Amino acid sequence: MAKPFRLKPLVNLAEERSEEAAQILAKLRLAWQQAESKLEQLKSYLEEYRRRLQEHTQTGFTMNQWRDFQAFIGKLEGAIQAQSEEVERCRQRWEVGQVNWQAREREVKAYKTLEQRHDAAERKLEERQDQRVQDEFAGQLHRRRDAESE
Repeated sequence: MAKPFRLKPLVNLAEERSEEAAQILAKLRLAWQQAESKLEQLKSYLEEYRRRLQEHTQTGFTMNQWRDFQAFIGKLEGAIQAQSEEVERCRQRWEVGQVNWQAREREVKAYKTLEQRHDAAERKLEERQDQRVQDEFAGQLHRRRDAESE
């Protein structure tokens, strides 16, 4: 009977950690995508307001309207800058998460390799034991035939 792999609890723990790291990585990717989406939305708003400003300059509007447009565009540009920084932070967090997940995957692979080596060694031991039993049985059978033929 083959001995169980004594490090199996560590294999299971490493697999759990890898799964957790993968889930975290997926959440980080989603946050990054959402941040990029928000950035694109802000850029779209900015372009829309610039277009509207251009239209109003041709049709005319008051100085207060001009200042309000300029102030709002300035706020949008500030929001775009802040959101660009958030996108970069999300990207960096995702990269750290990816490195962590890859490290967990390497750990699982290392334990799996040890487990495969253990299983191979146990199979080899069982094969030797089976061969020994068969050799012993064949030897006994041969001795009986020799004894019967004498």
